[in-house]
Amino acid sequence: MMKNDELIASIFGHTKNDYADAGNAAIVHLNTGDKVYVKAHNNYNHALFGRTDQIYTTITGELLFADNIELDVENFYGPVGFSAILTKHASVSGGSAVLYDKTITNIGSGYNTTTGTFTAPVEGTYLFHFHALAHENTDFWLELFHNEHYVISSYGYTEGSYADAGNTAVLHLKKGYIRHSKNQLSRPGYIRSRTARLYGASNELYTTFCGALLSPTVKKISGHGTQEEIAFSAGLTHHETSSESSKVVFDRVFLNHGLSFNANTGVFTAPVAGIYVFHYHALAQQDKAEWVELYHNYIYINSLYAHTSGEFGSGSNSAALELDVGDTVYLDIQHRGSYLYGSTDQIYCTFSGYLLSPISRHNPVVG
Repeated sequence: MMKNDELIASIFGHTKNDYADAGNAAIVHLNTGDKVYVKAHNNYNHALFGRTDQIYTTITGELLFADNIELDVENFYGPVGFSAILTKHASVSGGSAVLYDKTITNIGSGYNTTTGTFTAPVEGTYLFHFHALAHENTDFWLELFHNEHYVISSYGYTEGSYADAGNTAVLHLKKGYIRHSKNQLSRPGYIRSRTARLYGASNELYTTFCGALLSPTVKKISGHGTQEEIAFSAGLTHHETSSESSKVVFDRVFLNHGLSFNANTGVFTAPVAGIYVFHYHALAQQDKAEWVELYHNYIYINSLYAHTSGEFGSGSNSAALELDVGDTVYLDIQHRGSYLYGSTDQIYCTFSGYLLSPISRHNPVVG
């Protein structure tokens, strides 16, 4: 992924005798006229899979905050966002935070490169992505923590090649550090390793951690009143297969602002018309395949697929959609064979979404 002529993120995928999935994300500041695009690496040949009913190769972008927006002085807040990347190989011991050595964005100064920690400068709803690539024939196992509480994981291993995986969560963060009874400061948001030999190079940026403020707790813009954030994020804490359910029913809800995500059905229903963004990730059970599809109402949007012989395959995808009031968005596993992995302390399968911008619908009166 390029911003003008600057490399900001990379992906790599290869699985012997099968299909490889890979993804990445970045939060960047753009000036008017800046360009962002995806290009093929100069030193590699590429064979991308695509069909009208199997869409895996996607790019999604969104404006989170405009520089020229009019702010309410009394309830001032500005944009908050960071992108941290690993530009060199790193072996991270179990329980240690991943220390990304370069930041390409750090608006609001919330990310600390010394500790690998993001600290919220304002209370609100935040979006986080993390991705990684393992060395050849090695695995990685990374976890996102909110303060000292485990949230979600990513895992990758591919025999004879390099494994790519990532995950996403939307969380509510309070401002600043939280002081514990032992007089120690916790870390509001960081990536911890259970085990990891991570791949990094200055011209191949696979291992990344990025996040942004979606909405402060009080969102008040002068002349526009208030707009409550509509956002959800959920994970799967048990195995699930396509023989048991058609829709993926997530049983751990991290966030449900607006109460529009139904944990009993796995369905999000839009309460207002607008542009919404959705991210989903999954890990297959050992030596099994996963095939997950995103649907808007009953219309197919895109897919993820993963299978790694003898191991656990990881996949992800995203989409920005225009929804009307009452429209539904959900993940379906019925049409293809799918075996999703999940446990209470290993949450790889996630589904997150949020309202990016409401849209006014005017019904003209005729007569």
